[in-house]
Order: sequence, then structure tokens, then C-alpha cells
Amino acid sequence: MSASTYTIEEQTVVLPVQVREATSVYASFLVPAAAVKRLLPAGLTPLQTIPGRATCTIVGVDYQEGDLGKYHEVGVCFLLRPPNGSRIDLVTMIRNQAPAYIHRLPVTTSFSCEAGRHIWGFPKDVMDIEFADTDATRTVTLRDDSRLVLQLSAPRRGSKKFDSVDIEAMGSWGGPVQVTPAQMAGEGVKAGFRAGQLVLGDHPIADELRSLGLPKTPLLAGSIERFTGSFGEARPL
Repeated sequence: MSASTYTIEEQTVVLPVQVREATSVYASFLVPAAAVKRLLPAGLTPLQTIPGRATCTIVGVDYQEGDLGKYHEVGVCFLLRPPNGSRIDLVTMIRNQAPAYIHRLPVTTSFSCEAGRHIWGFPKDVMDIEFADTDATRTVTLRDDSRLVLQLSAPRRGSKKFDSVDIEAMGSWGGPVQVTPAQMAGEGVKAGFRAGQLVLGDHPIADELRSLGLPKTPLLAGSIERFTGSFGEARPL
């Protein structure tokens, strides 16, 4: 069977799309499950990490080499209850078995924006994203027409690594929910309990995050110095 191909801005994209070099910063928060449910498409249910609480993860990615070129990205994601999964399942989260619904996904290039929308149904928009590193921290700042959306800082320079793991990413830009199989591996992983800091600006996305009780201290925050991955063919949920 031949590989799936798409034409995006007069360029050919062949699946699976490969990410060969990237770095990231992330933070996960426990937020009210009922508030998350209001932001999800009908039929999707947030995974309750503990009773009444779901997981919201904010992640910034600096894609340095890959099939979609160089660009920056910020994602706002929610872990979902897997099909036939239990209502409350901390083990599902720890084992990375919960699908991730991508609620917001600003990027810095129109090419990655159009590819994300039309190939996978990811809710991408073009905004301004900057990264800044110190010896101890990595910071990502998201702005929309010079208007601050959010700024996230977390520890960096870890020594752990993880081999390739399979994940499912969901998005619903412009239509029904799509499910994308993906793989990811990383090294230089740092994770700090109740570490990091989130600052919110004056923007509708920031207001959405406030509706979840943010900003507050993350449950877990950190960074990955190098990760690789791939994104395959999306299928309808």
C-alpha cells in the first residue's frame, strides 16, 4: 500500500510525518472535570485523575528539524477517558494509555497550521511564540498580535529518557473528531513536582484557562531537551 500524501501550500506531505529534532517545555494541572467537560465536543469525557479532577497539560514545542519544517507550537490538551475505561483511573494516566484531546494548538507558520488542520483536524492558528532558556529553566511565551496569551516556565536539563511510546491525539477543527496515532521518544527529560509557573494574559484563550481555575502551581512541570516522533494517518472517532 502506498503512503498517504497531501498537498499543503503547494508542498507534498507524506505520512507518517517525522519529527527528527525538537525540544519542549510542559506543565500539567489538576482542574475541575466538569469545567473541562464543557470545553470538549459532545461524546468525549475527561479522564478523572482523582475524583472530580481532570488533567490539563500546556506544552510548548520548538520543532527544529522535521517534515513540516521549523516552527514553534503551544498546545492546551486534556486527557480523555479511553473507550471502555473506568471513570477514574490514575493508572491509565501513568501508563500513558489515555488519549489526549488537543483543544488549542497555536503555531508560528502558515504551512504547519494548514497541515495540522487539513491532515489531522488539529485546531491550529498562527500566533507569535518565543522560547528562552537559562541554565535552570525553559520559558515559552505565546502572544497573539502582541497581546499576551500565556507564559509558562519550567525546570530543564534533566538526565532521564524514555523509549518510543504510542499515543493517540484527537482534534476536531472544522468537523468531526479525528484520532491520530503518534509515537514519541525523548531524552534529557526533567520533571518537577509542583514546579514551574504559569502566567496568563488578557486574551480569550487565557480566559478559557481561567475558567479551569488557572493559573496555579502545576502538579508536574518540566522539559525535554531532545525528542523525536511521528504522526500517522487520522481516522474518524
